[in-house]
Amino acid sequence: MKIQTKDIAIIAIYGALYVALTVYFQPISYGAIQVRVANVMLATVPLLGIAGVFGQTMGVFVANLYSPELGPIDLLNTLPSLVMSFVIYYVYKRTKNDYTVIGTGIAYSAVLGVTVGCMLNYVVNLPLLATIAYVTFGNIIACVVLGWPVFMVLKRSGVFEWFNRGEKYV
Repeated sequence: MKIQTKDIAIIAIYGALYVALTVYFQPISYGAIQVRVANVMLATVPLLGIAGVFGQTMGVFVANLYSPELGPIDLLNTLPSLVMSFVIYYVYKRTKNDYTVIGTGIAYSAVLGVTVGCMLNYVVNLPLLATIAYVTFGNIIACVVLGWPVFMVLKRSGVFEWFNRGEKYV
C-alpha cells in the first residue's frame, strides 16, 4: 500500500476533527455514561479507506490524552479502536454491503464497551457490567444511530469518490 499526500491529509483532518469534537463535548465524551459524538465519523471509515482507519486511530489516541477519569491508561483503548476500525473498513471493502456498517459499528461498540468498561472498573471502581452496558449503548448511539444516516448521505452524494483513486469506495 502506497500512502499518498492526500491520505496523510485525510488522516490529519479526520484525527483533528475527532479530537476537536471529543474535547468540545467533553462532559459526554468520557466516563461510564458517554456518547462520544466524534464516533459518528466512524461510519465514514469505509468511504475514506485505510486513511479513515488511521485517522480514527490518531484521533482516539490524542482525544484520550484528555481523559479526565482514566488519564494515560485510556491510551490503551487506542489498540482496540485501531483493530475494530480496520474491521469496519475491511468488511465493507470485501462485501460492498452498506448494512455491514451497522453490524461492524455494533461490534466496535461492544469491544470498546468492554475495554473502556474494564478500565473504568479498575481505575475508578465503577460497577463492571453496568459500565460496559452504558459505554456500549453510548457508542451504538454515536456509531450506528447517528453514524449510519451520515454514511448513507455521504455515500449517496458521491463526495468521497475522488478520495479513492478512481475506484468507487475502496
